[in-house]
Amino acid sequence: MTEVVILGAGLTGLSCAYHFEKNNFFNFKVFEKNDREGGLLKSFKQDGFTFDFTGHLLHISDSYFLSFLDNISKLSNFNLVTRNSGIYIDKKITPYPFQTNLYGLPQNIILDSIYGFINRKKSLRNPKTFNEWVLKYFGSGIGKHFFFPYNKKLFAFDVKKITPSWTGRFVPKTNLKTIIKNAISPKSQNNVGYNNKFYYPKSGGIEYLIKNLKNKIQNKIHKNHNAINIDLINKIIYFENGHKEKYKYLISTIPLNILLKSLTEPANLNLHKSHSKLLCNSVLNFNLGFNVEKLTKKHWIYFPQKEYPFYRIGFWNNVSPTSVQKSCTAIYGEVSYLPEQKTEKQIKNLTEKSINKTLKNLKLKTSNVITKKILHLPHAYVIYNFWREKNLKSLLEKLKDLSIHSTGRYGEWKYSSMQEAVLDGKKVVENMLCKLNFKKQHNRIYRSQKGNENNIKILQ
Repeated sequence: MTEVVILGAGLTGLSCAYHFEKNNFFNFKVFEKNDREGGLLKSFKQDGFTFDFTGHLLHISDSYFLSFLDNISKLSNFNLVTRNSGIYIDKKITPYPFQTNLYGLPQNIILDSIYGFINRKKSLRNPKTFNEWVLKYFGSGIGKHFFFPYNKKLFAFDVKKITPSWTGRFVPKTNLKTIIKNAISPKSQNNVGYNNKFYYPKSGGIEYLIKNLKNKIQNKIHKNHNAINIDLINKIIYFENGHKEKYKYLISTIPLNILLKSLTEPANLNLHKSHSKLLCNSVLNFNLGFNVEKLTKKHWIYFPQKEYPFYRIGFWNNVSPTSVQKSCTAIYGEVSYLPEQKTEKQIKNLTEKSINKTLKNLKLKTSNVITKKILHLPHAYVIYNFWREKNLKSLLEKLKDLSIHSTGRYGEWKYSSMQEAVLDGKKVVENMLCKLNFKKQHNRIYRSQKGNENNIKILQ
């Protein structure tokens, strides 16, 4: 029997393995369903270009994570970049974030935004929806021209039916003085927001991080092991390839809905049915390499307007010059959709429409395209629906009571970064080692007490 089984060799799963070994604990096994570690942190080389699963950039605010990254691969192997991003609105590109960069926009947008902010619903105590949250902190104008249309595209979901609990550090706040000042004259806002600076590998794409982390782990990673059934009663995991593994504790970093769907549970539990209540969207990621140089200095541009299917386009060459051919440019585009609402044919049409709209926006032709790589993210952004808000915490606690620790972005069903993925792995390992050490100490004390009782009996 394996003491601890880890499902998934994405960043969180590999972080778990790394931190177990760092604490001299090796009685664990890692199982990965694919033939390659990394989860969504994979890079693809094609025709002299390197593409990731969309823009995975390292935003660092934690000192431990910074030292972790330096230990895995020296920080000198990463570019430290100051964000230069924009928003395409009314055929102009205004700097991000919208709420502090109104200069140059049409007068009606500026007036709507300022008037809406002044008359925002400050008296609203506990906004229950993202829509209410925007009206309370930013007002109707900023909501109308950016937050509502953009986030509807990002989540592919009604913003009146999601909660604001995901916002946290991801949405920078503002004030009236800043709004008016930056509407009168332009001012750089590159220092605003959690993602104002980021690290990215100098070469090899984001998978460079995974390859270096994997090389720090001694235990074998069992690839091509897709868990299809987890027997909670006997603590056995059954894999698609016929392998089965008995465990004491399970750390799951696979998507929570997939985990729940795979459970065989006692009759008094009802966890399995919860999988259908957990909602997330999928993302179509189109990557294009062009035979032209510098299209823009921006790292990425947001597109809130309805006429564009995609919500963001990023420019690989501005993030990592080594990711493109010489004298060329490469972009990635992202389109969200709800998988149950799209057929394969519709997704194909969506891809073609997105590429055509991109070429038109960038003033390019199909003859400028050197290479094309289409990627799909089945699990992309978690939907913070009302069911999740009410039930997620107790659901994760019930799993813990069954010796299953579901962690990471999709394991805990949340919106988070790569930094958090590593820290989640570290945290669950530390908690588990405390539990294991407590049990060992408890067993030693119990055996010692039993030994003393036997000695007393002999003396009597």
